[in-house]
Amino acid sequence: MKPRIEHRSQMFAARLMPLMIFAVVGSGCAYLQNRANDLMDPVQVGITVTDKLAPDAGLFIDFFSLVPTGFSSVDGKVLGIGNRQIGWLDYRDHSWGVVVWGSEKWGTGKFNPKDPHQARPDQANETDWPVFYDGVVRLMRGENPPPLLQFFMCDRILHVGWLGIHARLSPLDVVDFLLGWTTLDLMGDDLVAGKK
Repeated sequence: MKPRIEHRSQMFAARLMPLMIFAVVGSGCAYLQNRANDLMDPVQVGITVTDKLAPDAGLFIDFFSLVPTGFSSVDGKVLGIGNRQIGWLDYRDHSWGVVVWGSEKWGTGKFNPKDPHQARPDQANETDWPVFYDGVVRLMRGENPPPLLQFFMCDRILHVGWLGIHARLSPLDVVDFLLGWTTLDLMGDDLVAGKK
């Protein structure tokens, strides 16, 4: 029985290999760049640091932009990963929420208005991190919603004085990373070959 299972898996791999080679060659260098980008999308995490004399504060959680709870006002740096960047990055988080009503303005590293995680398509000319409204009630009113991809993120920040920690998790980006190897782009965030 075992040799038959091994034979089937070898046949499956033999049939899949030409498709994978075609996908890589057909999409050029953008294919591998997109896989690297997709690998960095599911988790944004780091140690937040206030880089000025005045302290900052934040205790904020949000699940899928639906239930913002708490308050944060942090401007400084983060040592970590965020928005497809790694290292000692600029960081800001100005968010508040009372479960069904809230607002958020956050960003890590450099702002890219063409990244669908950071801005809506109608905000392609923005030069700074935009403010979005969230919370079930506010979203039902249709006022300035966040980008679609932010509805698949869970957000946490705890910052007291000059140090803290933040984490944003996007479970759907894990699926996007896995499907990306087949050239499917579930989140619509892949670069087109030859364009940035």
